[in-house]
Amino acid sequence: MKLSVELQNQINQLNQLRKQALKQEQEEQKLFEKNKINDLADFGKQLNAQRKLLGIELITLEMQTGVSSSTLKRLFKDPSQVKFQTVYVVAETLGFNLCAINTHKSEES
Repeated sequence: MKLSVELQNQINQLNQLRKQALKQEQEEQKLFEKNKINDLADFGKQLNAQRKLLGIELITLEMQTGVSSSTLKRLFKDPSQVKFQTVYVVAETLGFNLCAINTHKSEES
C-alpha cells in the first residue's frame, strides 16, 4: 500500500511538471510570436523607438556603431535598404538580440 501511495505521488509530481513545462512552452511561443519581425519597416521603427527610449542621439549612435547618420536614417525607415551587418550592429547596440529560428523541419529531424 505504501509503495502505491509513493508511486501516485510521483505520478502527480510528474503531471504537475508536465503542466508547468507546457505552460512555459506556450508562454515562450506567445513571446516569440509577439517579437517576430513580420515587416521590415516596422522593425526599423522599433529600432528608432528604442534609440529614442534610451535617449541616444543619432550622432551618438553613429559614433558607437560607425554607421553614418544618413545610413541610420535609411535603416530606421526601411532596413532592407542597408546591409544586414549594419542592421545587426545597430540592433545589438540598441539592446536587440537578433536570432534566427529555422521553422522548417528537415528530413533528418
